[in-house]
Amino acid sequence: MIKRAFVCAVLAACAASPALALEHEVVIDHAGGPIAADYRGAVTIETKQVGTASAAGRPSTLRCQWTASLNVERVAKVGAGLQSLRTLTTDDVTGGSKPGWCPTKPQALDKFVDARDARFKAALLALVDQDRATLLAEADNAKAMIRG
Repeated sequence: MIKRAFVCAVLAACAASPALALEHEVVIDHAGGPIAADYRGAVTIETKQVGTASAAGRPSTLRCQWTASLNVERVAKVGAGLQSLRTLTTDDVTGGSKPGWCPTKPQALDKFVDARDARFKAALLALVDQDRATLLAEADNAKAMIRG
């Protein structure tokens, strides 16, 4: 029982471990000056232990279910005067399960997403596309405030 409690405590500590870092830069022409936006993303993996270990000779139902989310920090500069910060998030970019115990070391969690690197890059680019309208609106507001 103590062993199971220890494993659960370790899994809880690893639940929000970052695995993969992503970066993207965009420059947009704008009337108020060029908008330079830097996007830095990090993958967060959450694990959940399901099932039970069985006695010798019996099949085990023990599995590790995992999901990965993408958190992106955007820093944008409009001309020389405005800096804008924003956080974008996409939950459940990918996930899966594997038989046995969930890994207890953060490095082992990295293996979950290595084969799915393209999904995270696609999710990052989708967030960048979604953010474009917001970024242009922020630049327009800043330009209007400077005039007014």
